[in-house]
Amino acid sequence: MSKSPTRSALIRLKQEGLITSLGRQGSVVSRIMLSDVQEIFQLRLLIDVTVAQLAAGKVDVTKIRTLNKDVHTKSKTRKKNKMADYLRANREFHQYVAQSSGNQRLAVLAKSLMEQHERIVHLGLVKQNRRQDFLHYHDEFVEALINGDGKRAGRLVENSLIKGQEKVMRALMMGSTDLVSIVGKNLSLE
Repeated sequence: MSKSPTRSALIRLKQEGLITSLGRQGSVVSRIMLSDVQEIFQLRLLIDVTVAQLAAGKVDVTKIRTLNKDVHTKSKTRKKNKMADYLRANREFHQYVAQSSGNQRLAVLAKSLMEQHERIVHLGLVKQNRRQDFLHYHDEFVEALINGDGKRAGRLVENSLIKGQEKVMRALMMGSTDLVSIVGKNLSLE
């Protein structure tokens, strides 16, 4: 691979906050801070609730049900290394909902936040063996989308994100045995 695409990829990763440049020493994967978790969930509350409201009544019934079924199927595996399959199916589900909103800029933002969110979920899973806590289902949400009930769809997303943030924060804090004290929002969890 030539230097140009590599350099471009590194610049993009740095812009997204996924890597930190060490100058001439190279780059490292950025640490996940508690403030990152809070910011990502705050943004998802703004964007995903709006996306859900806009997508209500616009989804293809067969497609949304197929994607939801795939999430259910992938969540039933008991193999630890299959969690990535569940997260992929969940991401595809939410990306479809975002695309169905009709607002492509929101869809791009939602996709980026979902990718950052998955990184946090993976860290929570590593810190604590609490796989079941991170599974969520979309059955009521799917019905609200199909029925065109944007208000209900938005409320369901909001409730899910609030509960999800609580679970992630609890898993990160409980799994962080190397922490002696909390130093505010800039607490490193690595």
